Amino acid sequence: MPRRAQALLYPALLLLLCTGFYWKLVLTDQYSYLDGTDMANMELPRFQFLASEIRHLRFPLWDPYQWCGQPFLAQFTGAAYPLNWIVPPLRFAAGKVSIPALHWMYVLIHFQGALFAFWLCRSLGRSTGASMLAGLVFALGAFMGNTDWPQLLNGAVWAPAIALYILRAARAERPFASAAAAGLCLGLAWLSGHHEAPIYLSAAAAAMWVWAAAQHKTSLSRIVAAGAVMFLIAGLVGSLQIVPGLEYGMLARRWAGVAEPLAWNQPVPYTVHESYALTPASLLGIVLPGLYVHGNPFVGVAALSLALLGIVLCWKREAEVKLFTGLAVAALVFAMAAGNWMHGVLYAAAPMLGKARVPARALAIFNLGVAPLAAYGLDAVRATPAAALIRRYRLALFAIAGIAFAGAAAFSLAANQLAQSVLLNSALAALGLAILFSALRAEALTPRAFAVLAAGLALWELSHVAGANMANLRVRGRESPLVRTLENDDIASFLRAQPQPARVDVNDADIESNFGDWQGIRTLKGFMAGVTSNLLEMEVYKPRIQDLLGVGFTVSRESTRPGQEEVFRGATGIRVWRNPTAFPAARIVHTAVSVPTQAHRRVLYDKPEFDLRRAAALIGPTPALAACDETGESATVKTPAAGAVLIEADLRCDGLVVLADTYFPGWSATVDGAPAKIWEVDGGLRGVTAGAGHHRIEMKYRPRSFVVGLGLTGIGVAVAAGLMLQTRLDSAKM
Repeated sequence: MPRRAQALLYPALLLLLCTGFYWKLVLTDQYSYLDGTDMANMELPRFQFLASEIRHLRFPLWDPYQWCGQPFLAQFTGAAYPLNWIVPPLRFAAGKVSIPALHWMYVLIHFQGALFAFWLCRSLGRSTGASMLAGLVFALGAFMGNTDWPQLLNGAVWAPAIALYILRAARAERPFASAAAAGLCLGLAWLSGHHEAPIYLSAAAAAMWVWAAAQHKTSLSRIVAAGAVMFLIAGLVGSLQIVPGLEYGMLARRWAGVAEPLAWNQPVPYTVHESYALTPASLLGIVLPGLYVHGNPFVGVAALSLALLGIVLCWKREAEVKLFTGLAVAALVFAMAAGNWMHGVLYAAAPMLGKARVPARALAIFNLGVAPLAAYGLDAVRATPAAALIRRYRLALFAIAGIAFAGAAAFSLAANQLAQSVLLNSALAALGLAILFSALRAEALTPRAFAVLAAGLALWELSHVAGANMANLRVRGRESPLVRTLENDDIASFLRAQPQPARVDVNDADIESNFGDWQGIRTLKGFMAGVTSNLLEMEVYKPRIQDLLGVGFTVSRESTRPGQEEVFRGATGIRVWRNPTAFPAARIVHTAVSVPTQAHRRVLYDKPEFDLRRAAALIGPTPALAACDETGESATVKTPAAGAVLIEADLRCDGLVVLADTYFPGWSATVDGAPAKIWEVDGGLRGVTAGAGHHRIEMKYRPRSFVVGLGLTGIGVAVAAGLMLQTRLDSAKM
């Protein structure tokens, strides 16, 4: 077979296998990985907003539909990740992002991981069969195979590529070009939309460089320089997400598993880390399906057996085996944070590591370790099938299979079908692998046939876990978060028909999903990881503040406050209530009161005699305003785009035009084309001063953090590309 055709054959085969593995998603319309609480309520609406903005050729910087407007890119939403610019916007149906397109994206992410792991193992000298096995184990096992969140997967998927280029640099194969490529991959992981996987990948990359330095002591300066190049480029490439994220983090509060949201300078309590850690008993879940807490480490009997054999048989002659063993073991130890003093020391010593509140997600590094080890094991078994160790291991597998079958029979008598199924799957896998070992030793199988059947056995095991719990959407009477998210289009149509912009308070007891992002309707709150501190401190749950924020409608089965008028009832029984006392989207005030703190402002705003329609409070200095007859004054708001606002205002004298949207750095304003200052009014809203007469006030969101981050990312990509190109040109000249 021609070399080029062979180079395409195995990636094509991996794509075919990943597609078949997730047949429920892409070959039927009955299942969805989005049918979960977080997926349906937050991720699907988030993709809807992101894809809609990209289709309108706008970068999704600001989300006007949640919490009176919030930064979108800065929240680590995946807006900076290139794959999200391509697949979700490709196809819309009835104005909504295509769920089948999101299913295909899910498959492509896993194919990407399989391909990277395949390439990693080929670069390590593994056979094509062993490399195929490693690709499948990495992409479909443990963390990668049992995580639904695309943002997490998009970060973790780069692990094999990072390792590939670090190891090339360590072997002095175009070291600085390889380091640049590793940095590019790590930087892309930081763009993925979630901080945890990139944090763990960065720590693993540092460990790999330390290992490389220990292995190549005579080239220490080169290793250190290459490592510095990698981290520099990674930081630059990831800046499009990192810089806005840092700005937002310092000005927001985050729900992290405790009752009250946390500020940037508040550590995530260690109790949260303990509660999201892998338990020691979960280690059994590496081979027994379903035995885990918070993180599923399952790779199966076949993959783990080959990995263990790879460690023992290749420990002395393959230095990389020690590296991958260390990564896999370290990941498991770190993931078991509860009672683990080493995790506690790292938590205390590295504050940024403490922001990764789910230690169990360190299993992403376990994937990186165990997959190549399985490849080493497969090649070692094929090379020496009659080795004494393999013979003893084969006998142990037969014994384990017998014990597991006996246990399954006992659980069958006890009518415990779950335990019976778990033991039977593992027993069959152990028996199957033992038979394969016997057949290979007896030369009843060729080494290639053994590799194919061993990979098939591993894939069979993985198929009983990864994606197996997807529920059928067609089952009647089942509570489906996805189906609930797709409901209530009639309510959305009614609200869109009202004078705009209209803000809505959605009762999350009746509609749990982010109704605003999904339907393109401005809502008071939403299902998010964090919210800007200034808006949270406004106490948006108070009716008086909701009036101030222009909450003209409430979506709820029952009335939520006095004076509401029912104006619509949807097919699901959820009703729309009008709030007759709500303020317009923008108001004009001629009195500005200075207060020292948010606490003083809250006390002032609780006083009924303080007329919020005509007066406003600012923390610190106030603009100079004038008192006059306000008859005939008006402010009409138009929103041509998510990050743009137009206000047509008529004033009788100097006043402050206050928009009931969140104040955040990055907004700029003009009044009749001239730059104007935006004041932070009412503790968290945007205001602009204007004189008597008609004025055209425009606000646009172009944060400096985005511009700086984009520039740094561009520099990082250019430097990486330059290093790789220059090295290639130098090689061509030699």
